Amino acid sequence: MAKRMKIVLDGKITCTATRDEERAPKTVAALWTTLPIEDRTIQVRWSGSAWRTEKNYELLPVDHPLENEAGKLQAGDIIYFPAYRAKLVKVGFAYGPAQWLNPFAEIAPVAHIGRIDENLETFAKRCEQIIFEGPLSVQLSRIE
Repeated sequence: MAKRMKIVLDGKITCTATRDEERAPKTVAALWTTLPIEDRTIQVRWSGSAWRTEKNYELLPVDHPLENEAGKLQAGDIIYFPAYRAKLVKVGFAYGPAQWLNPFAEIAPVAHIGRIDENLETFAKRCEQIIFEGPLSVQLSRIE
């Protein structure tokens, strides 16, 4: 059975996610050992309905190949964005249609590492306000 994560957004909204251990085993294992994470949401600028963590999370070495590369994202998708050269190494969440892009509107490679599978509608609705209200607190933790 896949290990699960708990996500608490804004101290009020709790949802759960299943990690994609089969397709991104090393990235997912590295995230698991990093948990718990306490951070803030930062609305992405060019990539659609998504946010990323404020802090960096260097889960894998710089030269490690990207696992389970994601293209277009949908609400509930969880990604890892290892842009080491730009010093942006983030965990990200889509709350609607998204595709990770750089400032030149070129597709930025990200790893799909999980999916929110419980309370997604409430999560997405709250995330829609980040662009207007600013960053929210977020906690990621293990469900053992």
